[in-house]
Amino acid sequence: MTDDYRPILDQLRRMLDLLGSEERYTYSIWRGADPTSIVGFRDSATDSFMQAAGSDEGVTVEVRLPGPDGESHLYAVGRSEPTDGTTTLIPISHDRAVRVFSNEVFTADEAAAIFYTYYLTDSVAQSYVLRELDLAQELSELRCQTVPDARTRDW
Repeated sequence: MTDDYRPILDQLRRMLDLLGSEERYTYSIWRGADPTSIVGFRDSATDSFMQAAGSDEGVTVEVRLPGPDGESHLYAVGRSEPTDGTTTLIPISHDRAVRVFSNEVFTADEAAAIFYTYYLTDSVAQSYVLRELDLAQELSELRCQTVPDARTRDW
């Protein structure tokens, strides 16, 4: 990612703004093994990345970072405000969604700022909290569909 076409923050914002349109529900970034190459394969030594999912109704952000034990862990990013236990379903595909707490739902603008900090520093700003996700558990669930889908005829 470069500033050649548009500023990086604007590019991140644009990509996150597309979530929920044209069957786009997720967006991920990671540092490529070779910074001089535009082919961005993940470096298995660090295995860090940031991903977002959602739509124009809300975006959730997850980050994979090395933990204190030296192993990589996947975290949901949230505001530091206390959560009241309310959850929201955020779409990750046409038929699947993840359930997140209210402090883990962002606008595309907010998510872009989180992504930009990660882009610059490979970390999440200290003003946010990280909730470790249990990868041994199923993290997504079926989305309710109230209108028929012409491609699958699901109701």
